[in-house]
Amino acid sequence: MIKNISLNKTWFRRLLFSYVTIFLFIVPLLMFILLMAFSELSRKTAVESNKIFTKQVLQSVDNQMKLIDNTLTNEIASDDMLFAFFNPALRDDRFYSGYLSSVKVKSLMATMPLIDSIYLYRLSDDTVQTPYSVSKLGAFNDKQLIIEALKQSGLNQQWTDVRKGYTEQGEPTEFVSLVRYVPLNSGNDGLIVVNVQLQAVARFVQTLTTENSNHLSLYDREGTPIYGDIHGNDSLMTEMHSDYSEWTIFSSVANGNLFRLVSAISKYWIFVCAIFFSIGVIWIVVVTRRNYKPVETIIQRIQLFSQQKSAELFRKGNQDEFKFIDTALVNLMEQSNAYQKQHEEDLIYKRKHFFFEWMDGNRPLKVEEWQQEMESLGMPCDFDSLCVSVLEINKYSKFANLYSDHDQNLLKFVLCSVIKEIAFGRNVTIWTEWTSKDQLTLLHLVRNDSSESTPEQIANDIANDMMQWVKTYLGFNITMGIGSGVDRIELVHYAYVEALEALQYKPTLGENSVICYWQIKPEGKQQSLDLLEYIRAIAFSLRTGEGDWQVSFAQLFDGIRAGRYARKELDNLMSYMIFFLDKEFTDLPAGVQKIGADGLKNKLQKAVDDWDTVDELQDMLRNVLTETTEAMATLREMSSNHMLIRKIKMYMEEHYQNPDLSLLHLSDVFHVHMKSISRTFKEEIGENFIDYLTRIRTEHAKELLVQTEHSIQEITVRIGYLHPNTFIRSFKKLVGQTPGDFRKTAQVKS
Repeated sequence: MIKNISLNKTWFRRLLFSYVTIFLFIVPLLMFILLMAFSELSRKTAVESNKIFTKQVLQSVDNQMKLIDNTLTNEIASDDMLFAFFNPALRDDRFYSGYLSSVKVKSLMATMPLIDSIYLYRLSDDTVQTPYSVSKLGAFNDKQLIIEALKQSGLNQQWTDVRKGYTEQGEPTEFVSLVRYVPLNSGNDGLIVVNVQLQAVARFVQTLTTENSNHLSLYDREGTPIYGDIHGNDSLMTEMHSDYSEWTIFSSVANGNLFRLVSAISKYWIFVCAIFFSIGVIWIVVVTRRNYKPVETIIQRIQLFSQQKSAELFRKGNQDEFKFIDTALVNLMEQSNAYQKQHEEDLIYKRKHFFFEWMDGNRPLKVEEWQQEMESLGMPCDFDSLCVSVLEINKYSKFANLYSDHDQNLLKFVLCSVIKEIAFGRNVTIWTEWTSKDQLTLLHLVRNDSSESTPEQIANDIANDMMQWVKTYLGFNITMGIGSGVDRIELVHYAYVEALEALQYKPTLGENSVICYWQIKPEGKQQSLDLLEYIRAIAFSLRTGEGDWQVSFAQLFDGIRAGRYARKELDNLMSYMIFFLDKEFTDLPAGVQKIGADGLKNKLQKAVDDWDTVDELQDMLRNVLTETTEAMATLREMSSNHMLIRKIKMYMEEHYQNPDLSLLHLSDVFHVHMKSISRTFKEEIGENFIDYLTRIRTEHAKELLVQTEHSIQEITVRIGYLHPNTFIRSFKKLVGQTPGDFRKTAQVKS
């Protein structure tokens, strides 16, 4: 026992004295290295500060030049005072073509002090206008720049290099100039030249520096000095290049001699450092070789055992013990990482699959089973209430065309991340999954807090914040539908269905909005029969060429907006409209039928299939119907019977009260055989004489029923019928209800 203690102390002393001696050699070396590090750090700090200062100066110069560039471009594009100089119609008016533009130029020069002068050159009469004079190009002192600009193939180049020019007083000086053509996209009218003196640039740079600050030099793209000519020490020199003006700036540290002195001293001490380092290395090698013997014996035994168990770890060239340990650890970590990565990928798919099954209601779950699934998926299962909302990207086809697949995935990831950031701190956990290419489903797991907010309120607040964020930072917009809050996992499917149903009302309630299921009031919808009446009125106007179909068209969409219709309901209504219009065209003459056969139905169907909002649908349908009515009107005017039918229709409108109004009566009035009138009427109007007369009398009967208190008997006589039964029967056939019922319905609506 004593022997063992003695041996341990011997090994302890050997290690202690061996490495303490090395420590005593290394400490001075470390101190010197620390000094060197501080010196290098100071130098790097100075260089970095110099870079920041230089960058700020270059950005300030660029900002001033960009300000002049952008202001001039905006003025060319939008200012009528400046454009009057180039307007041929105003050339003889000195007030508009000369004075106003001169005032505008002086205003620009007063606004931006760097500007020395501005020239306006008009190409049509070779005239140059300065703030204080007007002359021809040949007599202008600084004409060379304008001549060169006219020869350039490209438009609206960047600032010129340093050039020789003349001031307004005719004194030679150096400028940098900017040329902008009028108009910007062609330059057909002329150009505008802005001159900035190098002295103005130098004064501006001096305002950014002090006496003890860094030394600056500014050069154009050809290397001509703009400001200063001091390069300083290359080791502390900063060089930067402007992407806008392509100018180069050099900056050197003002007190660079101090850093050079420290560097010189450090070079002498490097030899001392090398000596200490060499002694330390030799000593460590010697001591390590002596003390490594016991460790070597242990390593040999480990190698012998390992070669028997894992011969593949000791291939040729990898026979050292550290390589063996390293190889074994690398293999172990690679296997662990592979298993971990596979587990994470499987977990993502399992979460998505479980989420889809839960939302779709395809997998009934008990609470205990649900908790086990959530724990295995690494998802929280603590909640007091649940709420589901669905985020939909508006105009997804446009979104897909605008962004690449990589950018789409990145933006979708951003949406998921932002939603979770917005929900942070609201006592709610959000589980998000993309349930379709354009819809992101959000499950809100809400925990009760002191604010006593309902899950619907929390989901609504998060949705509104998300809408505002997307509107502010992204180039597209979204719509969100929110379902009712539930307190049991079995009801989540119904909340999801409610959120999807809320999104169906996006066409009438508008894009870029939050639609809550509980805010939808079906009782506010306009009766669908009224909308069908508007469609019939549109078809009648198109078929007969009478009346303003756009009035009924506007009433149809006003009715749609007044109610809250889901997308499916509007699709059905539009399908009926297409069917009804197509049916009406079948009774029209062959020439008019050809208009329908040439694509009216397809154009209407394309408009119905490709819309997102009610406004878009209305505009597309109006364009198609307008094009059709114009074609029909042109075709009817070319018809030889058009004027005859037009006179007959006017006569029927004036004499519909006459009970003797018939084809025979019209034949006597217009001296045309009644068979010819019947055939021509059918061809031009698309319906026979009796049906057209019945429609006229019915429309007037509607007005009398609504606007007067006359009895059915009186109205019968007023509209040209002899017997009330005949009137009632024809009215019900056309309107769908008796005159008395129609009057009661109209009174209820009013």
